[in-house]
Amino acid sequence: MNVQKDRFKVRFFNTAVAKEYQALEGSTRKLVDIGLAKLRIRADELGKPLQGRLAGCKELKYRDAGIRVIFRIINDSVEVLTIAEVVAIGRRDKNKVFVSAERRLKDSAKDPQLNTLLSNAKK
Repeated sequence: MNVQKDRFKVRFFNTAVAKEYQALEGSTRKLVDIGLAKLRIRADELGKPLQGRLAGCKELKYRDAGIRVIFRIINDSVEVLTIAEVVAIGRRDKNKVFVSAERRLKDSAKDPQLNTLLSNAKK
């Protein structure tokens, strides 16, 4: 069996994403867990690149479960791992998950407390 080494550290963008993850039902959470495990190994190869205000982010789709995971790869690094940051997890309900991801990214630029937390995470 070929076990691949993690190349990325996956983290949630903020507590709202953690709550979205916790709210997933069992079978859906298992699907997302599989996707997160894949992100740890090859986040740079996965997902559909997004455009517009979410340029720099990618999307993982779980059509059967009706879920989308929006993530981005950031230049922060922990030890030798690059970080893949999950920005939003949500149902495929129109563009709701995209609007949520966009709002979070926009708000993070204005939030000095979050910027401090992210800066401390770099250390």
